[in-house]
Amino acid sequence: MIEITFKPKKVGLSFLSIVVFLTLIHCIVLVSFFYLDNPNIFFFVRWFDLDIEKNIPSSYSSFAIFVCSFLFFIIAIHKRRRLDYERSCWFGLTVIFLFLSIDEGFQIHENIGDIAENHINATGFLYFPWIVPYGFAVIVFGLVYLKFILGLPKKTAVLFILSGTVYLTGAMVFDMLGGREAELHGFDSVTYCILYTIEEFLEMIAIVVLIYALLSYIDKQFGYICITLQVRDTKIG
Repeated sequence: MIEITFKPKKVGLSFLSIVVFLTLIHCIVLVSFFYLDNPNIFFFVRWFDLDIEKNIPSSYSSFAIFVCSFLFFIIAIHKRRRLDYERSCWFGLTVIFLFLSIDEGFQIHENIGDIAENHINATGFLYFPWIVPYGFAVIVFGLVYLKFILGLPKKTAVLFILSGTVYLTGAMVFDMLGGREAELHGFDSVTYCILYTIEEFLEMIAIVVLIYALLSYIDKQFGYICITLQVRDTKIG
């Protein structure tokens, strides 16, 4: 019998190592692309650039956010004896992060941005117009979930707020700065690459913090997550 135990610190450090590794590879590839006149490097850009969809980093990000959705679901189903409000909030977070996972993998927000562009002046800091509807959604989320977050254990609430702040700083603040830079100097400028590198790095770090927060909460409330594998010996003859 084999037991696989998911301890918060070990899992958090594992995800953090992946984030650091992917970011370093991304930086090495981009520096090589800008300073080495070799078209073959574009192959690596395609697979490791943090700003490109359907490659290794975007697949990782989608998976990491899905892990959050799964952990929210685990908590929700263990809250069956608690208040309906609390349980509904956990299920709501499950759905929200499932959507964000799909969005990360298929860039749904870009399609929403195309629709929003028909109604707003997409220039300057709003050059990427998806920020407007998503920004409104963040405000609604904050109003709906404020009471829930403040009712969590202090450590969990602090980590949730820290994770959300870091994520929104990357996803919205640096995306707005990147949009303005892209409008002024194009998508191939070094400054734009630096901005979206910081953006994506902050988003990934925020998700690592959230995974650690959720596993710590589960560990304190219900006990650690453990998967048991039973190995059977099969004799032939």
